[in-house]
Amino acid sequence: MEINKLSMALKKAPLPARMTIGSFVLFLVMYWLVTAKFIEPYYFEGLLFALPFVCFGIITFLTVIDKLKIGTSYKITYILIIVLGFASVFTFGYIALDAAVTQTTDIGKYERVLKLTGYPSNTLIRYFPDKIPSNAKNIVFNYNPAFLQGGENFDLKFETDSDSIKDYIDEFSKQAKWIGKSSDSEAEENGLFLSAFDTVGYKNLPEDYTIYLIDSKPYYPDDWNHGELSAAAISEERNEIIFIAEDW
Repeated sequence: MEINKLSMALKKAPLPARMTIGSFVLFLVMYWLVTAKFIEPYYFEGLLFALPFVCFGIITFLTVIDKLKIGTSYKITYILIIVLGFASVFTFGYIALDAAVTQTTDIGKYERVLKLTGYPSNTLIRYFPDKIPSNAKNIVFNYNPAFLQGGENFDLKFETDSDSIKDYIDEFSKQAKWIGKSSDSEAEENGLFLSAFDTVGYKNLPEDYTIYLIDSKPYYPDDWNHGELSAAAISEERNEIIFIAEDW
């Protein structure tokens, strides 16, 4: 029965019927993109991509029941293709721009951020925990996506038990290419500037923290205006650990 209706629509209103089918498929693709492939899902805004499907569907229906003449139906369809095409491109551009400049601080989205940024294959963050430990307290999480000249950064801070802290120390002592304090001269030489810890609440990292530099490199020799940094900082006194990763 449904096949017969579709066949009739394609015969009596071929252009709007095809546009209805095509725009429905496009809606499914676009809705999946903006809800599954962005850090912050755009559930409501994504429904705007259903507008072409609804409009072409109405035109098809009115044409099939002879409420619209074929010529009029085609004219309206061509106009809608242009108008709704531009509207869809604008909507997607707006969503993509908003996603690119939106900071994420919701700790509930931590695992989603890792997944969508290529964890664990992403060398910048592969040493981050795959999830926030269940016993973690006073959690701070920040993710800023890269946009134009702006850098991408991941920051995670939490308190945990002393045994977990010792495990992290053992792990990072083996991985780190440099271990020291923020006041050490080698810190800046390795791209570890004081501002690296701003987003987790430390404009000046306290001396009870030991920094474990996992990796860092400038994009140009001896020029830290652009580069990559992966590091952890641990305070046994506070039972606190900080993970930072930046690509700027």
